[in-house]
Amino acid sequence: MKQSVKRKNYYLDETKIKGAQKILEAKTETETIDRALDLVLFRKKILDSLKNTKGKGKVEQLF
Repeated sequence: MKQSVKRKNYYLDETKIKGAQKILEAKTETETIDRALDLVLFRKKILDSLKNTKGKGKVEQLF
């Protein structure tokens, strides 16, 4: 995906930013937000993939 960077200004909860920054081990708040957005997009891909494979496989009982 082509990356384009644009300066934005938002009012965000500082506690959430710092909490996410710690969890994501990001050095800056910008990096924190970028990583969090990547996770949201990744989650969407996973959910779409699961939705597309629903009912197409069989569960085999092993025990």
